[in-house]
Amino acid sequence: MERELRNKFVIVTMSLMCLVFGIFFTVTYFYYHYWFEMDTLQFVQWITNSDVLLDESSESSGMALIELNENHGSYGSVTAVILSAQGEIEDYLYTDHSCKKVISQRIVDKIFPLQEDTWKHGSYIYAWKELPEGKYLLVMTDTRNKDKTPLRYMTTALLVAAGIAALSLLTMYLSRFVTEPARAAMQLEKQFISDASHELKTPLGAISINAQALASTGNDNLHIHNILVESDRMSRLIERLLTLSKLDERAEVPKTAFSLSSCVEEMALTYESVAYEKSISYEYEIAEDISLYGNEDDLRQLMAILIDNAIKHTDPDGGIRISLSERCGSILLCVENTGKGIAPEHLPHIFERFYQADSARKDSSFGLGLAIAKALTERNHGSIAVTSDPGSKTCFTVTFQ
Repeated sequence: MERELRNKFVIVTMSLMCLVFGIFFTVTYFYYHYWFEMDTLQFVQWITNSDVLLDESSESSGMALIELNENHGSYGSVTAVILSAQGEIEDYLYTDHSCKKVISQRIVDKIFPLQEDTWKHGSYIYAWKELPEGKYLLVMTDTRNKDKTPLRYMTTALLVAAGIAALSLLTMYLSRFVTEPARAAMQLEKQFISDASHELKTPLGAISINAQALASTGNDNLHIHNILVESDRMSRLIERLLTLSKLDERAEVPKTAFSLSSCVEEMALTYESVAYEKSISYEYEIAEDISLYGNEDDLRQLMAILIDNAIKHTDPDGGIRISLSERCGSILLCVENTGKGIAPEHLPHIFERFYQADSARKDSSFGLGLAIAKALTERNHGSIAVTSDPGSKTCFTVTFQ
């Protein structure tokens, strides 16, 4: 329980931190990327609207572009073309043939019909200017290799991820101090349950013995009968509390390889007569030669809890089916019974201590049996789950890998 509490504390803390950092870096990334594009657009528009290119000869225009690219290279390589009224490239303003690699007729054909409606095509940012005789000046820059925002933030994200990993280890170490009060409270609660259960056993035993002595005299008294019934009920409650207390200690139990098939079959036969007296259809299908490495006593107690629980919640003329099989390397133990079933809202809590679903409440039930069953399963490295169809059937499935 303490380890689970610490793990939950670390998971919640780190999840919130990752969420905050994720939102922060996402917003920051798009913020800087947006303003990089806006600055680039303003630079391109300034070149387009100025006469830095058109007042020069073709050769000088190319020299002007080279000078601009050298002085303002952070915005990308700027290139320019003269277009006809139909959008055909008539002249390149360049000194070498690199301009043709940046602005091709194919790209112009895609953006020319849009004119003033857009200013971006892929990684290209461009601006227009209408010239005399219906011609156009198109100035464009490719930001693909100049926008360092993705690389910068990828590097930062990797550094932050490494920092979060280191912080996770530190948080795991410090969580023991945060969860210490809860751990101490849980330890006191366990100790109280164990001590109280032991202290109650002696007077309860004396009450039961005296009641049995009175009953043996032939005195058919209803009050004596009630004392015997309730003392027996309290004895079972104390035994289950002590069992839970021992399971909480997580003490290692001896484990050996044993025949799970024989164990399940023996426990199924033990309860067959009980089901017969209640007029319950009782079936079991147990595969042979299935072995398990674990504690056989734990598995017997687990079977007793599941079968007893099934009998209690099966109406007369209902049915119980027990099966043991092996599929895909996993061992499946299923105990299924017909009856009222369990409502969906109760399923997530059915293995909690002292929890009793209203549809399954019985006077003799303490809400501890399934909690013990879960603890016994986990102690043998298995898992237990429940499915239920209200008004039809309920199935408990224990899985061992």
